[in-house]
Amino acid sequence: MKFIEFTDRTGAPVLINAAGVLYLRGTEGERTEITFAGRSEPLVVAAPLEEVARTLEDATPEPPDPTLALVS
Repeated sequence: MKFIEFTDRTGAPVLINAAGVLYLRGTEGERTEITFAGRSEPLVVAAPLEEVARTLEDATPEPPDPTLALVS
């Protein structure tokens, strides 16, 4: 499990697990709302939508190749 560090709107660091993210929404002022499963209010981070999306995609683990599992 990999966590990503962002800064929330108050300036505090937050660690995010990409597996719990449901969707992202860009807001004014180069901020992004991140909605998680099981959380009623979104987390607002001080980063543009494109940066948050790219960082979350890079942190998502890739599933193992089933062909390699058969060979081993």
